[in-house]
Amino acid sequence: MGKMPKIPRNLSDKDMFKGWQEEPTIEETMLQAAEPIQSTRPQLRCMPQKGEKREGTYQTYLSQDAIDTMEKFLLEIKLDFFKQGISDYHVNVRREGNTILLEHVPAEGKNTKK
Repeated sequence: MGKMPKIPRNLSDKDMFKGWQEEPTIEETMLQAAEPIQSTRPQLRCMPQKGEKREGTYQTYLSQDAIDTMEKFLLEIKLDFFKQGISDYHVNVRREGNTILLEHVPAEGKNTKK
């Protein structure tokens, strides 16, 4: 048999690991590859934070309180539909005089749970 290299004794942990590099695992490699994708993906949120500036022309015509109230009512309607088992619906928007109406209408056929 060949001669075994001599293992130095009485070394500190730092000295024992000097020059040693750990090879990346498959998991670490996959996470590093996914990082650029996550940073370019837009952040999705259900409700904007209070006092946050919103994009859109409606902010010119509506106060912040009116926007918050409208969003609250739309969410309540969505939750009511969920409780009824309706998951597929659309919103009709129409004007009657000085009133704008938002009408949630279930889609035909396959929208209710049985």
